[in-house]
Amino acid sequence: MKKKGFQFLWIGQSLANFGDVLYIVGLMALIYRLTGSAGNMAIVPFLSTASRFISALIAPIILDRLGLKGALVSSQFCKTFLLFLFSFLSLLPASAQNVIIIFAFVVLISFLDGWATPARSAMVPLLVSEHKLMAANSCLSMLDQTMAMSGWALGGLLATRFGASFLIGVTLVLFCLSSFCMVLIRIVNSCPPEKDDDERSKWARMKEGWLTVWHTPALRVIFAIDSLCSLADVVWIAAIIYVFVDQALHVDSSWWGYINFSFFAGLMLASFFGVRWSETLNKHSASVATTGTLLTGIMTLIFGMNTLPILALILTVVYGIAVQFKTIVFLTIEQKCAPPDQLAKVYAAQDALLSILFGVGSLLFGFLADYLGVRSVFFLSALLLITAFFLLLTWGKNLNRQRVVK
Repeated sequence: MKKKGFQFLWIGQSLANFGDVLYIVGLMALIYRLTGSAGNMAIVPFLSTASRFISALIAPIILDRLGLKGALVSSQFCKTFLLFLFSFLSLLPASAQNVIIIFAFVVLISFLDGWATPARSAMVPLLVSEHKLMAANSCLSMLDQTMAMSGWALGGLLATRFGASFLIGVTLVLFCLSSFCMVLIRIVNSCPPEKDDDERSKWARMKEGWLTVWHTPALRVIFAIDSLCSLADVVWIAAIIYVFVDQALHVDSSWWGYINFSFFAGLMLASFFGVRWSETLNKHSASVATTGTLLTGIMTLIFGMNTLPILALILTVVYGIAVQFKTIVFLTIEQKCAPPDQLAKVYAAQDALLSILFGVGSLLFGFLADYLGVRSVFFLSALLLITAFFLLLTWGKNLNRQRVVK
């Protein structure tokens, strides 16, 4: 039962992730066709991040009411319905009112992801035995990166050849198939949804994930390190890399695409080896996370000083490998140490924290890149990552303390 449930999860998640990428490509193409403005396109990630942050804050209430599977299925079905309505907008002529409606759909669809992502991650320990968690997380991560790489490549071609409406139609089909797979998941020993007569206030439910983190040494370490790394990783967003390629490497914009591809290649390599070396990663999880954090800092520092395009690709691959190993290890530790009924709420708290840090970091690093130069933000990023490394050296032993402290 567990094996079959995990199969439906990874198939449904892969279809949904592939559809999400095609939806973003189609959305960008549609907004540009209607407005011809790059500024309007830039509003999309801001709205998406803000919406996910709000959704992640209230996710515990929804998860208590619907349960893990209920939250995941309802989110995917609602996204499918919203996309069905959204598809009609792609046929309408350009107007300010239609663009505002499109932005409203972006907010709603992103809002639904705010509780679907924690529910999906929290399902994995219920569908896979504990000693296979590392391999399962590596496998899911590898599938995510494969869908992302192929989705951006294929989405661009389809948008150019057939237009935004076609892409949105394909996404609708993928979302329908994903919804069907999610319905077929069977969870054994899952936590039932809370009943309506639960005396806890909504505010108390919203705090539960945060309190679990506070009382669990391993989770406190992971949240602190992830917060620093989330701020540091902002330098790798498309806007800053695009400027770096032009001003520091002095090559044409095609190298921006090569660097993005190299980063995804590093993520995929780490995920592949995570499946192969899952037992080793389990035994040395703290050391892997610490080494990975140090490597990200070193690669970022060298990348910021580098002037050779080929070396930039190599550094990006290594950076992607280090980031992914750390991410997989942290994800598995979270799944092992958080109580099953609190795991999704912990993920929701993490999503909320990292979303707001990403938004603030994007503005801060963008401002610094303009006023201090694009290389300066990579040096600052490296400083944050090396600080995270020293904190892990100090607190790393807590990663093995997986008991909730009362």
